[in-house]
Amino acid sequence: MNSVEELCDLIGSRITWGPGEDAGSLTADTPLLEMGLVDSLAIMEIVAALDKEAGVTMPDTEIVAANFRSPRALWAALGNLAVEGRT
Repeated sequence: MNSVEELCDLIGSRITWGPGEDAGSLTADTPLLEMGLVDSLAIMEIVAALDKEAGVTMPDTEIVAANFRSPRALWAALGNLAVEGRT
C-alpha cells in the first residue's frame, strides 16, 4: 500500500454502495462512519483485505472507530504501525 488513494480504492471496493453512489466518490477525507458507509462487518472486511492484499496486519488493539473515521485516519494509523514496526 503506497498511498492514501490506493487505500481509498481498497476501502471503496469493500463498501456496499447505494443507488447513485460509487467508489469513485470516496476521498481521503470522506467521513466513513458519519456517513454510515462502514459498519463492523465492513471494517473487518477492510482489515482482512489489508492483510491479504497489502500484507498489513492490524493488531486487534488498533481496530477501533477512531482509525476508521476516514481513509486518511486509517492511513495515519497504518503509518504509525509501520513506524512502530508492527506491520
